Amino acid sequence: MDLKKSTLKETIIRVLREEEEQKSSKIDEKLMGIIKKLNDGEIDIEFLNKFMSGLDNFISLLQKRNLLYLIDPFNKSFEEIQNSLFYAFYQNDKSFIWKLVDHYLSDVTKIGDEYYLDIDASDLAGLFKTSRSDISEKAIESIISGEDYFDSWDVTNDEYGDVYQNLKREHKNTVNDRVRSELGNYETLLIGYRTPELFDEIAEEQGTEGKINIDDSVINRLISDEQSMRYLINEELNDVRSDLYSLYNMCYQDALQDEWYNSIMSELEGYVIDDRKGEQYSYKKDTWNMNGGRVTKTFYGNRYKATKCIYDIVSEWLTENKNNDGYGQSNLGYFGSLESVLRDLVNYGNKEELRVPRLDDYPDYRKIEGCINDNFSGYF
Repeated sequence: MDLKKSTLKETIIRVLREEEEQKSSKIDEKLMGIIKKLNDGEIDIEFLNKFMSGLDNFISLLQKRNLLYLIDPFNKSFEEIQNSLFYAFYQNDKSFIWKLVDHYLSDVTKIGDEYYLDIDASDLAGLFKTSRSDISEKAIESIISGEDYFDSWDVTNDEYGDVYQNLKREHKNTVNDRVRSELGNYETLLIGYRTPELFDEIAEEQGTEGKINIDDSVINRLISDEQSMRYLINEELNDVRSDLYSLYNMCYQDALQDEWYNSIMSELEGYVIDDRKGEQYSYKKDTWNMNGGRVTKTFYGNRYKATKCIYDIVSEWLTENKNNDGYGQSNLGYFGSLESVLRDLVNYGNKEELRVPRLDDYPDYRKIEGCINDNFSGYF
C-alpha cells in the first residue's frame, strides 16, 4: 500500500514538472519571438512599455531566463532606443558600463585591472572655467605641464634677510669667503647716507673722511657686523647679490608653482582623474613626411589613472540620457571619448563646470628655506 502511494506521488510530481517545463518552454518561445522582432526593428520601446512593463523589466526577465545573450545592445537596429537599452542593461548589470567604455571611448585604456584616461595638459586646462578668473587657460596648462609660467617680477629686494640669514652655517661661511674675496679687490669703500654706523667708526679710527681703507682686519670687522653684511650684500657686492637672488628666485618660483600645481590637480582629482600622478608613454604612428613619403614616427602622450571617474562619468551620462532616444539624440557612440562625454554633461546636463581654485600669492617659506640650502652648491 505504501509502495503504491509513493509511486503515485512520484508520478504526480513528474507530470507537474513536465507541465511546468512546457509552460516555461512556451514562455521562452514567446520571448524569443519578441527578441527576434526587436532585433529586426519590428517593435519599439512603446511596445515593450505596453506589453512587457518597460524595457528594464524586459531585460531583467531575459536575464532570469538566460535569454539575454540573444540581444546585442550594440546592434545598429537599436539606434532609435540605444540609450534606453544601454540603461536597461546597466540596471541589470552595473559592470555593463565597462562594455560601453571599451566599445566607444578611444581616450580610455585598460592596463591590468585599472582604466587610464589619455589626456594632455591643454585638455585638462580646458575643463576649467576661466572667464571669471585671474588666471588664463594657457597659464593653467603651463602649471600642469610643469613649464615656466611666471612673469618676471622681483621676488625679493633683501637678499641678506631672505637668503643669507636662512642659510646653514657652512653655507654662510662660503658666502663670507666670497665677500672676503671680493672686498680684497677694493682699496676703499665710500661712506654715504645708507652705510652702517661701523663705516663711520672705522673712518674715524683711520682718520679718513667719507671713506674707509680696506685691509684684512677691516674686512673681518665688516663680515662680523650684521648691518655691514646686510649693506655689502644688498648694496655693494653685485656678484654676491646676483647669485643669492638667482638661488632665491629659483626656489621661490619652484615652491609657488608646486603649490599651484597641487591646487589645480586637487580640483581635477575626483572630477576626471583618480590620481594626479600621470605617466608619459610613447607610441608609433604612420604619417607623411615633407616629401610625401610614408614614414613611421614616435609620438608621446600622457595618461592618468581614472577608473572611478570614468565609471562615474559614463554612468551619470547614461542615467541623465536614458530617455533621450530617437532622431536628433546623441548616444555614447556619437562622442567617442570620455572628455567629450564629460563636456556634454557640463554643457547640457547637471555636471558643474570646474572652477579655478584660489591660488596662493606667496609660497610656503619653509619650502624656500629648504630649497636654498639644498641647492646652494649650484650657485656658490
